[in-house]
Amino acid sequence: MSVPKKIVVTGHLGFIASAFCNNFNDRYQITGIDFGGWGALVRNLHPSTNDVRADISDGPRIAAVLDECEPDAIINFAAESHVDRSIDDDLSFWQSNVLGARVLALEAHKRGIRMVHVSTDEVFGDALEENEPWTESSPIVPRNPYSVTKAAAELMLSSYHGTMGLDVVVTRGANTIGPRQFPEKAVPKAVTCFLEGRPFPLFKTPAQRMWMHVNDHVSGIEAALRKGISGEAYNIAPSEASEAYTHDVIERVQAIVGKGTVEPVEDRKAYDLRYWMEAKKAERDLDWTPAYDLEATLADTVGWYLDNTDWLQEANAVLAATV
Repeated sequence: MSVPKKIVVTGHLGFIASAFCNNFNDRYQITGIDFGGWGALVRNLHPSTNDVRADISDGPRIAAVLDECEPDAIINFAAESHVDRSIDDDLSFWQSNVLGARVLALEAHKRGIRMVHVSTDEVFGDALEENEPWTESSPIVPRNPYSVTKAAAELMLSSYHGTMGLDVVVTRGANTIGPRQFPEKAVPKAVTCFLEGRPFPLFKTPAQRMWMHVNDHVSGIEAALRKGISGEAYNIAPSEASEAYTHDVIERVQAIVGKGTVEPVEDRKAYDLRYWMEAKKAERDLDWTPAYDLEATLADTVGWYLDNTDWLQEANAVLAATV
């Protein structure tokens, strides 16, 4: 494909997409599409991003936006992504994660442009009993409503590639942390609890995750946009040394903050105890490698929240108002 100049980024007011806009605003002319729902904050908007409010599952509205901005490619970050909320009520997850992806895919195909779909390692299920890390050819066995919708979107897009010739590339990111992550997630939630003198509720059973800096994640996605092979999926993951138990990571966050306590709580239903994958394909085909190790990832992430307590307070106020 030719090098894109103008791109649409969905979910640009959220965590990972806002990092993409911040990191690559000088390389692309970006139109952001976000309906301003859960996890979106206006203060995450990069000033050079063309800010559009729209629901990606609204076909006529999305068609009109794309007619106006005439992008060369679409990167779909937009997603409902919290496992606990998907267990309580998964309807919005199907609307955003599957029907929204369908609208974007059909519009991309109509215009003959590339779509990069941002998925997750959670589509693989639980690696606790695995002897080798997941590769792109590992079976998809999602175990909660959120990951089921992400897997469904992947299968749908793969079928569109095979039957229509849709130019689509899928990325599967490892567990990602960094600045501007909504405080329903573990690390910003822990920082909040420790600063406010409340115990952090930690699931009793130790779980392993690969902890990836958001800057590494978005650099992998950008590489997939430029170099990804149409119809292929790419794992985006940090080094094996960045795998750690959640208990250990929360203890390290506690040490950086300098105070705080932890309270064990019951595990969520269908709790995945290990996410474990390799990114050799991305390293080979996309010329991508992670830049952050675990120590740098945690230091940069927690340091950002400590330096931006006003952002954290606003995000927590939004979270409290929507619970």
